[in-house]
Amino acid sequence: MLSTTSTPHQRAVKVACLIPDQFWSSTISSMTEVFHGMELNSKLFQNSVFKGFSISYLRCTEQPVTGFSGLRFDTHYFAENDERFDVVVLPSVWGLSMDNLERARPALQWLSEQHAQGSIVVGLVTGVFYLAEAGLLNGRETTIHWASENIFRQRYPGIRVNPKMQMIEADRIITTSTTPATFDVTLLLIQRFLGDRSAELASHYFTIRDKDAPLPVFLEPSCNDTLVDAARDRIRLGFTEEISLEKLAKQFNVTPRTLSRRFLSATGMTPMRYLTRYRLLIARRLLQSTDLQIQRIAEQAGFASSTVFCRNFSHVYAQTPREYRKSLPSSK
Repeated sequence: MLSTTSTPHQRAVKVACLIPDQFWSSTISSMTEVFHGMELNSKLFQNSVFKGFSISYLRCTEQPVTGFSGLRFDTHYFAENDERFDVVVLPSVWGLSMDNLERARPALQWLSEQHAQGSIVVGLVTGVFYLAEAGLLNGRETTIHWASENIFRQRYPGIRVNPKMQMIEADRIITTSTTPATFDVTLLLIQRFLGDRSAELASHYFTIRDKDAPLPVFLEPSCNDTLVDAARDRIRLGFTEEISLEKLAKQFNVTPRTLSRRFLSATGMTPMRYLTRYRLLIARRLLQSTDLQIQRIAEQAGFASSTVFCRNFSHVYAQTPREYRKSLPSSK
């Protein structure tokens, strides 16, 4: 368990690793070590609600579990824990067998209950099988490692499989198809609970990417509204263009009022606010990875002027673009 010091108004994000036998230890340890690294710089990684991460290692069976390479974690039987977790992670498993899935069935009922109570559930590579076995992926789209695709399709014909995606998220369920995507999941969880700024800092401090590389694009979960999903795609593809609510609605043969109402209901913001936020996301990445002048960044991000850009940036991030650039760990 990682300890954390918090104020009365803050608490640690509670993460449970639900561990089957023959687990792939790196899919647990890599995430744990990033979270622990954040503990050592705790003032950088907090907000008004959360500060740090608390990790619990729970095994699926009463018997001890061992990694396929022989490594062990100090685990507790899941049934002995009555906490509700913010996140539950199923690591990848080597040589997954149906017997292994069957032995984990009581733990999978617990997993479903955690999700029903609001937890984010993560399946890493073959850990995705456990989410499917729990019924959490029924009627949804998932990704899976290419070597397991045929077995997965045969066992779970009602689940849509897209193995070309490294990570898919929808309805508080995240699945990955590769071990390296574990780091992207870690960043995504940091973003969800501690915000964009903490995710940026974590990427700069802990990533294996080049220090000046832009942040990975976090996948937005489907809104389960095809109109809103299509409108978001159009905004992301054309963010440098002049986009108005009227033009956007016309492209999808709906009224501006209908588009705005459904967009607000699905995302919590209007289409034009979403456009501004997306432009700011692009601008932040340019501030991180280039030496471009502010005026040039404003142009490339689609803002009408540097004045409009700076005003919106300061409003959302409580600092100017120049102040933000100077604060980056990789500042040149």
